Amino acid sequence: MLDKDGVALLSKLCGMTDGEKFSVLDWTDVFDGGLDDVGKALWKSLLQQGCVTVKYSDEDSVCFAVTLKGRNLNEELATMQVVSDEEKTVVRTDAAGRPVVVMNGGEKLVDHLRKKLHSRSLALIWGLTGGVVGGIIGGAIVALIMHFVIH
Repeated sequence: MLDKDGVALLSKLCGMTDGEKFSVLDWTDVFDGGLDDVGKALWKSLLQQGCVTVKYSDEDSVCFAVTLKGRNLNEELATMQVVSDEEKTVVRTDAAGRPVVVMNGGEKLVDHLRKKLHSRSLALIWGLTGGVVGGIIGGAIVALIMHFVIH
């Protein structure tokens, strides 16, 4: 799973590389302070998700390529514009490889969905009511026209 830092790193790597070609970069180019423990954890999460593939790496540099899955994930996340103030928001991929945003403790999200469902239910009820009333009025008009045309 990718957290906000992992998503930001993936976006940075997609901007620094070209297609699925392998690129050789210094660790200081990838991470601002070089490869530290936090950077290793971020890099490991990108590898585990299949977003990058590594040809070789040493203490100073790395030869890697951003995979097609990583590029697609980055594009879909940019389209979704994942923005969150909570630190517990993570991005996972489902079985088909599509990104899914998961929010822990998302009471706000549940309330928002509940309100949206309520408004959609009301829209459905009013739509059906309008359809029935419109059908009755239309049928009455057609019946009156047919009555006067036939007689």
